[in-house]
Amino acid sequence: MRDIIVGIDRSETARAAAKAAAELAKAYDTNLHVVMCVERTKPVNINVGGDVFHSDWVTQAEEYLDSVVRSLPHDAISRSVGEGDPAKTLCAEAEQLDARAIVVGNKRTKGVARILGSVASDVIKLAPCDVLVANTEAAAD
Repeated sequence: MRDIIVGIDRSETARAAAKAAAELAKAYDTNLHVVMCVERTKPVNINVGGDVFHSDWVTQAEEYLDSVVRSLPHDAISRSVGEGDPAKTLCAEAEQLDARAIVVGNKRTKGVARILGSVASDVIKLAPCDVLVANTEAAAD
């Protein structure tokens, strides 16, 4: 299908990378696939008035993904929630979808954080396709 893939977390820099990925997918007239990796947590029951709401890690991630997807400047968007290492998950999704490219933000790619590693650096090493590193510094300020 030659999707463009982007991984997000709950940061503003991830939203900036998702916006750049959406603009790229729109330019290529292809699907954008948004992936969010989360850690498994115990389900939570929330009592509001007489109602009980059940929430778990997948539901919370899907709700967040839906809000991000609605904010992006593109119409052809799919999404998935993964568990585990973000870089490995993004690269596995790219391989499964025969993706055109993975878009990552440049968070933690400069200075001392670069030495410690980053998702972007790991994706570059593992990717089965092109990788675009979006400049998300303005979103971090």
